[in-house]
Amino acid sequence: MLPPKMPSRRRFSIQMNKDLRDVLQPIHVRAFHFLQRNLGSGLSYNSHIEHVVEHPITDMEAFINLLKCALGTGCLAMPRAYYNAGWLLGLISTILLGSFVVYAMHVLLNDINSLCKRHKFSTLNYSETMELAVLNGPQWLQPLGKLLACQVDVFLCVYHFGVDCVYVVFVAKSVKELGDIYLRPIDIRFYMALLTLPLLLTFLIRDLKYLVPFAIVSNMLMLTSFAIICTYIFCNLPSLEERRAVQVWTHYPLVFGTILFAIESVGMILTLRMNMQKPEHYLGTFGILNRAMFIVIAFYAAFGFFGYWQYGDATASSILNNLPINEILPQCVRAMLALAIFFSYALQGYVAIEIIWRNYMLPRLVDNATRSLEYLVRMAMVIASVLCGIAYPDFGLLLSLVGSFCLAQVGLIYPGIINLCVCYDQGYGRFKLLFFRSLAFIVVGLGGGIAGTVTSLALMREQLKDNEN
Repeated sequence: MLPPKMPSRRRFSIQMNKDLRDVLQPIHVRAFHFLQRNLGSGLSYNSHIEHVVEHPITDMEAFINLLKCALGTGCLAMPRAYYNAGWLLGLISTILLGSFVVYAMHVLLNDINSLCKRHKFSTLNYSETMELAVLNGPQWLQPLGKLLACQVDVFLCVYHFGVDCVYVVFVAKSVKELGDIYLRPIDIRFYMALLTLPLLLTFLIRDLKYLVPFAIVSNMLMLTSFAIICTYIFCNLPSLEERRAVQVWTHYPLVFGTILFAIESVGMILTLRMNMQKPEHYLGTFGILNRAMFIVIAFYAAFGFFGYWQYGDATASSILNNLPINEILPQCVRAMLALAIFFSYALQGYVAIEIIWRNYMLPRLVDNATRSLEYLVRMAMVIASVLCGIAYPDFGLLLSLVGSFCLAQVGLIYPGIINLCVCYDQGYGRFKLLFFRSLAFIVVGLGGGIAGTVTSLALMREQLKDNEN
């Protein structure tokens, strides 16, 4: 039975008699149910749920977009994270924390599917899932449903807006470094201002499906760039004994934020699933999410490890700064990465615009004013991200702050709260293992998020003082 304060929805599904549903299931689904469940999906086949998407994306398009969101500027900061942690602790942290947050996403997506089946919805976004889950949870928590749902939207918007700010800083710095070689030196803020118009043109694309070509080009540029960087990383490696296996713990919170920023993209993970033609292929042992994130975690672990092995204490906040700027290949890498991140800007901002526009602005507007006003909102977001980049153009600390502050909330803490509420009526299993699993999400998110945020803010304050002096 639906909770009395259940949020209103415009999309409802038609419940179908179980026997009729079994008859109408395609024969290949019935014949290979085991393979479908284990190799493709944690989202079971539900023919009573009508999943309607205006411009759906295929499995391959979802895979490409997911790789693009995960393989970004965070990878360039991974060697520095290993410098802060030590190569052994860095490897362990990348694999364990990466696997932990991917598992949290599996739990969240399964909870979304469970709520959809329980209350006959075609799909739920993150904030709707939070509100509905809380209304199914403990009675003392139910009055906080709308507040927590609003917090989910706020943190998702802040995170994806912060990613766009990092992208503006990265592209502008890369262009400036090349401009200083072949032109006269110019302030980086001038390059950021010049980026405004090109970014506006890409950000005016409204449909996720039409951003796929940008993701394909971006992935090709990124792979080529990383291949060139690896030629420098693997050249004349020193003895591993010269590198520390474990560093002092004072800067370890920065590792937490950097790894989260590099690997996690919860808003896009959920958005891609909602826009797929066959969302049942998203989860499962060999589903799209696992395949993409296995590649990402393995690559990030190797890239960070060998990057720190090569450069040691000289490892910069972005490994690009360790490459010889006067050589042609590193200059090509900077140009290709700048172009790849430029093409990724609209994809990251898509989530924030979807939340702001569809959840808060569109329901309050008349039809004839929607399209032009949406373009104005998109333009305002681009301008705001450029202004934020101009205000604080430090790449490494900005990246760690965004990862620690936002992703600890939406990637770990909120999935834990949702899972606690979803399992509340049905129990937490033997020895309350599901309860302690959810509690682990919350504790790790709180501890790592607070420590990473405080450390990042302290270092940013020190840098500001040094710049003033």
